[in-house]
Amino acid sequence: MKSKPSSWLRFRKILIQLTEFEQRLLETFSLSDRDARRLQRVIQDLSIVVGMEHEEIFDFMRFGVDQELEILKKDYNWEHFRIRIQKKLKKSPPV
Repeated sequence: MKSKPSSWLRFRKILIQLTEFEQRLLETFSLSDRDARRLQRVIQDLSIVVGMEHEEIFDFMRFGVDQELEILKKDYNWEHFRIRIQKKLKKSPPV
């Protein structure tokens, strides 16, 4: 099987740059590029379901989802991760 030329890989890397928010997720939670994008999509979904802004969910996640992140690292099941976070967000008392 032929490998793709290195110029193709450089081109592909340019096309798939992380957004500023994805970059913050990557740095905060020590994720790969791919996982930062997935987490951003999870946060988008949660934002719609629970009616919170992306930043509010991000702030909540920085301090309230350590256990869920550990479970995600073990089973890599993003849907279960999203559901667990959603339940926590719905339980959280309003500020």
